[in-house]
Amino acid sequence: MRRIGWIVAPLLAMAFAAGSAVAGGYTKCSSANTQECLDMMAKKLNNRGWLGVEINDASGSMLITRILPDSPAQQSGLVAGDVLFAVNGIQYTESNQDTLSAIREAMTPGTTFTFTILKGGKDKQDVAVTLAKMPEEVMAALIGKHLLEMHLTAEKVAEAK
Repeated sequence: MRRIGWIVAPLLAMAFAAGSAVAGGYTKCSSANTQECLDMMAKKLNNRGWLGVEINDASGSMLITRILPDSPAQQSGLVAGDVLFAVNGIQYTESNQDTLSAIREAMTPGTTFTFTILKGGKDKQDVAVTLAKMPEEVMAALIGKHLLEMHLTAEKVAEAK
């Protein structure tokens, strides 16, 4: 599964759960109302820190598959193929979800986090990254994808009944 993180920081944006990404991670709405969802997501994402990576976590690791241009990730030297192992010393594991969620909430633009990465699958390295404000085009793409997948599809199914 690919995630655009902002470690977004929920990177770790991630809502540390499938569907979001690093620093900042991304937030999905629980409202059935499309406009309410759009407003809620825009407000939340506007206050999230952004790392600028895409993550594939299908194998249980947080493999960086893409670094977005001009992102904090690129500026810090992260590269595709690195694996996110920990943030501020907390390893990305199921057992750490509560702590990771609290860290994700603190991931706002301008905050600095230390990510432990695995280079070449084994060499650990700490990288300090100052999160940025999520670019409008990234925010629009995330919200648009969610609205298309979750709301428009649901509305069409309801109309068909």
